[in-house]
Amino acid sequence: MLNTLVSSSRRRATSSASAHSNKSSDESNTNGEDDTLVVEPDQGNVLMHIISQLRPGADLSRVVLPTFILEPRSMLERITNFMCHPEMLLPIPQIEDPTERFVAVVKFYLSGWHIRPPGVKKPLNPILGEVFSCYWNFPDNSQAFYISEQTSHHPPKSSYFYMVPQHNIRVDGTLKPRSRFLGNSAASLMEGTAILSLLNRGKGGKPER
Repeated sequence: MLNTLVSSSRRRATSSASAHSNKSSDESNTNGEDDTLVVEPDQGNVLMHIISQLRPGADLSRVVLPTFILEPRSMLERITNFMCHPEMLLPIPQIEDPTERFVAVVKFYLSGWHIRPPGVKKPLNPILGEVFSCYWNFPDNSQAFYISEQTSHHPPKSSYFYMVPQHNIRVDGTLKPRSRFLGNSAASLMEGTAILSLLNRGKGGKPER
């Protein structure tokens, strides 16, 4: 069970993730809110006015967008999409063969890329210093904890930390999303670094990373 602890010290956000940790995101998309955007005529006029002022290569993060095309949650919470199958991480620290451990990590990483919502909305831009925190309850009574903070405004940068103490798992990461207007389309680039540490592995007192 994914539970919201703290939405923000300055802005309250609502978590829509209330499924068990072993429930697939496809099921969540089917039973949860629909991301499909239906644009009314007057809203379309607003969009066309904004698009008419854009030039190819423009940075969309600096463009003020109308609220009806935004997802009702922050990017700090949106990052948890990559944890849609956190149970796949739990057995990895106990795998003795390093090659098998590596393959298991790759499987977990790819498991978060199957989400295909019926439509795409831009998440809310977190304000500088905004914090989102949540935790997962697993069937073996262990817990995972997640906290993220907006550490830069321009350029936008979100830093996050995830840990399962009972299973010796830790993840540290930074996400730097970039978006560009390409003339007749828009591109979104998710740059950043994520480090998975297995605290019971490694040498010289240092974890395997």
